[in-house]
Amino acid sequence: MENKEYFKRVEELFQKVEDKLDEYEDEIDYDHTPDKLMVNFELSGKKVVINTQRAIKEIWLAGNSRAWHFQFLQEKDIWFARAEQEEFYQCLADLLSDNLGQAVSFQ
Repeated sequence: MENKEYFKRVEELFQKVEDKLDEYEDEIDYDHTPDKLMVNFELSGKKVVINTQRAIKEIWLAGNSRAWHFQFLQEKDIWFARAEQEEFYQCLADLLSDNLGQAVSFQ
């Protein structure tokens, strides 16, 4: 993947995540920089971090004492963690659901 394509995909991902987080503005606070999105859960103080890895064109996700490395699969149009066999938005939805105590979906 070329840099231009990577940055476009990252921008789309961050925007979609922020749109979802805005739905939970009373329970979640987040801070977005160009390469990182830090999500803070108001009640528990727990955090979820999404950040870019420009050199290797990945997205990293960390939360609940775990971490995932997602690569973009062009043929499926998804960010996918091969080691865990998980799709990004489902993985993030699970983290958000666990920390909010309610079902979250990107569908």
